[in-house]
Amino acid sequence: MKNYRGAVFFDFDGTLVDEGEKIFIPTKSTKDSIQKLQENNFMVGLATGRARCYVPETGIDFDCYITSNGACATVNGEYIINDKLTTNELTELISYFDENNYGYITENHDACYYSKNNYESFMEMMNHFNISMNCFFPMPEDINIVQANKMMFTYNGDKLFSKLIENFGDKYNITKHRSNPSGDLVKQNISKASGINQIMKHFKLDLNDTYAFGDGDNDYDMLKTVGYGIAMGKHTKQLENIASFVTETVLNEGITVGLKNYGLISVSYTHLRAHETGRNLVCRLLLEKKKKKKKKKTTNRKKKKRENT
Repeated sequence: MKNYRGAVFFDFDGTLVDEGEKIFIPTKSTKDSIQKLQENNFMVGLATGRARCYVPETGIDFDCYITSNGACATVNGEYIINDKLTTNELTELISYFDENNYGYITENHDACYYSKNNYESFMEMMNHFNISMNCFFPMPEDINIVQANKMMFTYNGDKLFSKLIENFGDKYNITKHRSNPSGDLVKQNISKASGINQIMKHFKLDLNDTYAFGDGDNDYDMLKTVGYGIAMGKHTKQLENIASFVTETVLNEGITVGLKNYGLISVSYTHLRAHETGRNLVCRLLLEKKKKKKKKKTTNRKKKKRENT
């Protein structure tokens, strides 16, 4: 197994892409910056609410995939996590969604099943996020076929979202999407953060040497858990108090700006000392810069003193 210096995780919607700005795949700057990051010996992971089957081709060779908000994770195509809702849980949730006119989808690594209930809001969400229907199928009558890691739902009005939290918030981790009246539901103790914890154990890496970029409520636990949580320029209010740094928007190359802010791609890693992490390197270089600045001030003072005598 490769000996990485640290890890950086990226959300997809609102982080690598911005559907509102018609940026449906990562920009060239973003892809180039992530490639440089990998060349600097950092493990790079995708951490998304999407199921793996509808993550589009990005041009980025991720070292791991955390999908369905942490309910599923793979490395080299092998499952590290594959946490599914039980048949009883699905039956209860589907009955509730049907009775209260929510649109909904069940998702697993390979296939997603949609209800024709509130079909218009479902299609509106699909179009908003530019999601291909390639792995989406009508909900089967036999619920055992579904095998869901996560449910995604649409709702008309905040009252319906509040009602869902009221009825199921103690049993499931339920989050809103930032830019659309829709959301995600997974088991209570499942999140992108729990997925990252498992991946870090798999690669034998320290959480202190992890970074994560995100924009939405489903990124809250992730940004809070890693060593450095970076909120995108457009982000939900919930992230403001826990983000280590707020970068630029996707349109303004927020990924590149964030990576450079921490010196992950802007410094020469040929100067890394043995067993030194990227975080330690940044601290050392900042300290050296401060010392040089102080030395320059002292030299200038001495020079002025000589000129005055």
